[in-house]
Amino acid sequence: MNDRGSTVIDTVVFDMDGVLTRPRRDLRLELLAAWSGRTPHEIDEAIFRSSFEEEAECGLWSPAAYLEEFGARLGYAITETEWILARRATTVPNHDVLDLVRAVATSVRIGMFTNNPSILGLHFAAVFPEAAAIFGPRAVFSADVGRRKPDPQAFTALVQRLDASPGSVLFVDDDPEYVDGARRAGLRAEVFTTLDRLRTQLDAYGISALRPSDQPGDHG
Repeated sequence: MNDRGSTVIDTVVFDMDGVLTRPRRDLRLELLAAWSGRTPHEIDEAIFRSSFEEEAECGLWSPAAYLEEFGARLGYAITETEWILARRATTVPNHDVLDLVRAVATSVRIGMFTNNPSILGLHFAAVFPEAAAIFGPRAVFSADVGRRKPDPQAFTALVQRLDASPGSVLFVDDDPEYVDGARRAGLRAEVFTTLDRLRTQLDAYGISALRPSDQPGDHG
C-alpha cells in the first residue's frame, strides 16, 4: 500500500519533450530555415502548427511519406539525414531527469510515451540515444498506437502495449491536459514541474529515486 491508494505501482511512464528533454524548437527551426530559405515562422505554421503534424502523430503518415510531405511543406527536399539532425537539435537531454529514470528503473518497470510520428520511432536511437538506451522497446510513440495524448484511448493502448494494468501505471507529463487524459483512462498520473517535486511525487507512491550521492559505495 502507498500514500496514493492501495494499488501498487509497478510501471512508471515518462513523457519525452518537456520531461526527459528541454525542447528547443527554435534551434530546429533555425536549421530548417537555413536549408530552405524560408523563415522560422513560415516553417512553424506550415508544418508544426498544421494538421499534418497531428495526423503524423496519429500514425497516418509512414516515415517515407512523412519525409516527402515534410519537404513539400518546407519547400526544400529535405533528406533523412537532415531531418534527423534538425530533430536532434531540438532534443536537448535533461540529464538530471534521465539519471532519476535510471534510478527508478532499478525498482519498477519504466516506459516512455510521447506524441510523435513514426519517423521518430524509426530513428530514435540517432535522435535521442540517451533515452533509446534507457527505454529500448518500451519507448512508445503515439503513431504506434494510432491515437494522441490526451485521448484516454491512447493511454488504454499504451497500457496494453506495456503489458500492464491501468491502475498499476504512473504517468508523468508536463502537460496537465495529458495528465488528465491518463487519469480518465484509469492510470495514476502526475504533472511534472521540477526534479525535486518529481522525487516527492514518486516517494508518495513508494517508489525510490535515489540521488547519485545517496547510492551506496565509496563517498570519499
